[in-house]
Amino acid sequence: MAPLSYRLTVHVRKFQSWSTSRKEVKLRFRCTECGKCCTGRGGRVRVNDREIKELAAFKNLTVNDFKRKHTLELNKNNNGQNVTQSILLQTSDDNQCIFLQGSKCSVYKVRPTQCRTFPWWPEHLVSEYDWQLAANQCEGIHVNQEDVQDNIPVYTFDDVILQTIMHDIHRSGENYTYDELQQLLRDLREVEPQFINEYKAELLNKFSRQIVYHDNEVTVLDTFFEEEIKPTRKFVYNNRPHLIQSEVALSKMPSHSEEKFDRSSLALDVHRALCLSFAWLPNEKIQSSIRVIVFGGGACTLPLFLLEHHSSKEIMQLVTVEPCRTVNEIARRFFGVDSALKSDSRLSIQETTGEDFVLNYTKAAPFDIAVFDVEAGKSCDGVWAPSIGMLDVSFLERMKCLLISGGVMAINVITETEEALSNVEAKIGLVFSRGLRLSLPTNTVLFFFNEDSNVNTVLNVVEYIRSVQRSEFQTRYALTPSLLKKYQLTAIESKTLTK
Repeated sequence: MAPLSYRLTVHVRKFQSWSTSRKEVKLRFRCTECGKCCTGRGGRVRVNDREIKELAAFKNLTVNDFKRKHTLELNKNNNGQNVTQSILLQTSDDNQCIFLQGSKCSVYKVRPTQCRTFPWWPEHLVSEYDWQLAANQCEGIHVNQEDVQDNIPVYTFDDVILQTIMHDIHRSGENYTYDELQQLLRDLREVEPQFINEYKAELLNKFSRQIVYHDNEVTVLDTFFEEEIKPTRKFVYNNRPHLIQSEVALSKMPSHSEEKFDRSSLALDVHRALCLSFAWLPNEKIQSSIRVIVFGGGACTLPLFLLEHHSSKEIMQLVTVEPCRTVNEIARRFFGVDSALKSDSRLSIQETTGEDFVLNYTKAAPFDIAVFDVEAGKSCDGVWAPSIGMLDVSFLERMKCLLISGGVMAINVITETEEALSNVEAKIGLVFSRGLRLSLPTNTVLFFFNEDSNVNTVLNVVEYIRSVQRSEFQTRYALTPSLLKKYQLTAIESKTLTK
């Protein structure tokens, strides 16, 4: 995965819908051999037995030795059957493929089909939005129409469709090498020339996106992937489409202007993680009605989910703070917020910055939970979220005064480096002495507790996990126990705490 600092340099016009034929689509790509497609935590390159045999021969190893040294076997469910899939190992820090040397592939001549067919994977060719996402990770993909470099090859959809088919066949588990797949498709094209059009039709039936609204700044789009249980609606800023601002499930793909939202679950893991704060209130507050504030309400997918699953006896008030008028208009028009404001008096939207809200808040009633889901829009000292003003000591001290004793502050943090994350924790730690950290693949969610500064013991992580497991809301709706099994929850230890 490309670093965030690179992604910001991609310039984006507003997204356009591609026609069913894709005849107008022009895909500009030249591999720069930068190696970025071989990097990123959690990367998985699938290899089948035929490819392992080729790789082993290239490395002068037996098949068994190659598998032992360079592959990992994973069990997965394939249409109800448990199958074993071999993948290439990553380096010990999980940052890149084990065969990447500098920026070059050391097994390039016999690299697997998954690598050879990049970037012509089906998921990259669903829509212009998906092609843009691929460009955020690959500097060889050119999407800016103002880029006048004349040495960048231009491909039509039909030019690359065979590569897409080969990737799909390989991903399904068929035991062919890249060269064997090429010959297979050449033979098939001779006897069944119509199969290309049939595949294209099937691809569009399995994967589709509809642009609901777009302008030069934002895009709202509906997505249907056959593998997913439900279609979803999301909105993104055009200059950073990799950061989904809000996403909600739909009961069905809407026709015309009709849509029905499914708020039975959350689409984003980071929103599920933020829900953990509800399990960690003091025991006496869990049994009473609470006040919640969400900074960075976006399209209100998290606030409306919380209200859907908590009665007025459980949540008496939910305030969202969202300074962007465009975002608030999108929330009302396309995410059901207008009707929610009319039907649920507990919900209110404050169109102001979080810093100004906290500075000017004069009401006596404090909040039990404060959720921060604020993305700054640009990196500041390697921090994309929260905004830099929310890490100021004076802001944090005011925020501490707005929380009840034992109240929870949950913060979605996006940083470019571990050092930047440590700096965020250190700044918050000047005001809040104890907390927890949940490490997700691209986000870190921090939880801090409004306690007496004299408390000097480290938090017992096991007890906090048990609190989650005892909660019906967490286990049935937020589905956070599975998050805690998948990702690591750790205590944030201030230097002043005893072990």
